[in-house]
Amino acid sequence: MGNQLAGIAPSQILSVDSYFSDIHDFEYDKSLGSTRFFKVARAKHREGLVVVKVFAIQDPSLPLTNYKQELEELKIRLCSSQNCLPFQKFTLNEKAALLFRQFVRDNLYDRISTRPFLNNIEKRWIAFQILLLGDQAHKSGVRHGDIKTENVMVTSWNWVLLTDFASFKPTYLPEDNPADFNYFFDTSRRRTCYIAPERFVDGSTFSTELESIKDPSTPLVDLTNNNQRTRGDLKRAMDIFSAGCVIAELFTEGVPLFDFSQLLAYKKGQFSPDQVMGKIEDSSIRQLVTQMICREPEKRLVAEDYLKQQ
Repeated sequence: MGNQLAGIAPSQILSVDSYFSDIHDFEYDKSLGSTRFFKVARAKHREGLVVVKVFAIQDPSLPLTNYKQELEELKIRLCSSQNCLPFQKFTLNEKAALLFRQFVRDNLYDRISTRPFLNNIEKRWIAFQILLLGDQAHKSGVRHGDIKTENVMVTSWNWVLLTDFASFKPTYLPEDNPADFNYFFDTSRRRTCYIAPERFVDGSTFSTELESIKDPSTPLVDLTNNNQRTRGDLKRAMDIFSAGCVIAELFTEGVPLFDFSQLLAYKKGQFSPDQVMGKIEDSSIRQLVTQMICREPEKRLVAEDYLKQQ
């Protein structure tokens, strides 16, 4: 999916409100930002505000119907998971694919730096819910694929909801080309990396017709053919690593454990997050995070086991 969009000229990209002309029951409210992958808007519905993610179709050969079916199945599986907020509606037309979910004002990244600041009890309650939502999703047969502070929503009463399940994003990424990470996962442009180290693999395993292009901003991942290397099964341990990074950031007042280059160095044993981990004053949380971000995925426990430990 990234390959086909990498060279699109800005003049071909429409404003986000233009995609609402064919949508009934939803009224465009305002833009919430955009990346090279999605345009995001807030819309009004008779039942409340919703978030709409717009994927502009530049290549009709993309298997968007398959991805839509995946998201519909995911919605059904998560129907009884109280802490999970999957996309509720999916619209596909000639211009774009649109994903709809309930609007929640604050994500965890914003809440960490918003007064009144969270106290230790509130942080532990949020951390507990992060483990709980992971357990709920995994027991439903769902893997998230992109757990980060921007996708963990927090209500005014500190109820936590996991949003923007990313089954349509590649499982594996080339470690020698940051374009894929930037395109699919660095939506905040903070360079913070929550992706499990085992998801980064040798870039030579990605064979696409665009590999000969020298532009380093061109993603190597091609989602048009459901390549098993990129679309391999997400593992529970991958989500556990990401959740551990989120919990660490919660207890370090917003200091992330890894950026992209540090995560790759961590995978090779050339970097340690101990300096940031030292900012976590709660020893039990520090021990929890240490286990969750273990370099070897087989040594990470399932979410239920971490819940039993706390």
